Amino acid sequence: MIAKGKAIAHGANAIRYVMREGKLDRLLASNLIEGRTPEEIIPEFKMVAQGHERCTNRYLRFEIGIAPADEERVRGSLRELATLFAQEMKLENHQ
Repeated sequence: MIAKGKAIAHGANAIRYVMREGKLDRLLASNLIEGRTPEEIIPEFKMVAQGHERCTNRYLRFEIGIAPADEERVRGSLRELATLFAQEMKLENHQ
């Protein structure tokens, strides 16, 4: 597993991209978010980001890459993998 993170300014576009049909198209796990669709999630993110006017890249985007040989082995535990990653990155109390 290889993880990559980046601070981005386009949080709404990233959410729409990941949740579009043919990509992930469903929510695996969430933390401190009530919405389940991009249209519900984006306003929640914007509400939190409004408190950081001077910051240009207000959103963090993480990608977790799984080796093709390991895809079948971890497919059923993607939620646990994402939760463990968030804990290790100390992001449990963040959206």
